[in-house]
Amino acid sequence: MSLKYYLVSGIIVVILTIIISWWEQKKSLKEIFFIFCRVIALTLILIFAMASLSELLVYLGVAQDGFILKQEELK
Repeated sequence: MSLKYYLVSGIIVVILTIIISWWEQKKSLKEIFFIFCRVIALTLILIFAMASLSELLVYLGVAQDGFILKQEELK
């Protein structure tokens, strides 16, 4: 994968962490770190859910292989 995808993903995680911290009025570093961990966990869950959905659609014959993610990029 290209470096720009990692940078964009990192920027999105940091921005979401800052917004949620501000929304919940968290000030300490420990509280912000836990929010950061939650954002990363939810991002990973979303990515795995999309990959699972695409594999299910391929298995059911609704979509072609590589519908969302290309198999070569996963290996």
